[in-house]
Amino acid sequence: MIFNSARSRRETQAFTLIEVVVSMGILALLAASVYAIVGSSITASRIAMDQQLVLRRVDAFLTVTRDAFLNLPAEGSVSYEIGKGAGGQAEQRIILEKARNLFGLPSLGGGKLVLAARPQSDGTRTITLLRIPPNAQPLDITHALEAPGIPLLPGVIKPRWSFYFYANGNWTEECPEGSRPSLVKLQFELNDLPDPIESIFQVPPVTAP
Repeated sequence: MIFNSARSRRETQAFTLIEVVVSMGILALLAASVYAIVGSSITASRIAMDQQLVLRRVDAFLTVTRDAFLNLPAEGSVSYEIGKGAGGQAEQRIILEKARNLFGLPSLGGGKLVLAARPQSDGTRTITLLRIPPNAQPLDITHALEAPGIPLLPGVIKPRWSFYFYANGNWTEECPEGSRPSLVKLQFELNDLPDPIESIFQVPPVTAP
């Protein structure tokens, strides 16, 4: 009688096979949930870090571009054209004429700096800085415009330049050679950012001495 009671007590305290299987299934579900949460957190953190890097790159580009327009010499001018790149595709170009000590580059002595929206194989564009020395001949200008240049901002989509002249009082997409607009506006999108970007650069007026 005493033996049967002890065996019954041991059987009551032990786990059945079904209980063990159910417990393992619950643990597997919990582990999968934790893994999914951790994976989502890592992915979100990586996306946030990538966007922060892109924002820093955009901020640096806009800063140096803003400084370039603000420090444009009194004899300098701004023009806009759509030319053909090395591959024959159309590319937008902002030309800063008679530039000196802009974009952190040493003085060109009256040369030109060009911001070209170079088309890429993935459909985006890279805003690239090109240098044209002073007194360059037509062939030299062609070679300078086809040079690799200095990439400033990759991944640009639908770049659009426009110009404001106080004399006219409206925005226009035309800026012929020798012009000096009051404001220059750049609008574009980036693959890694959800919202479009718009920035307005001021060009100091030329005052009489």
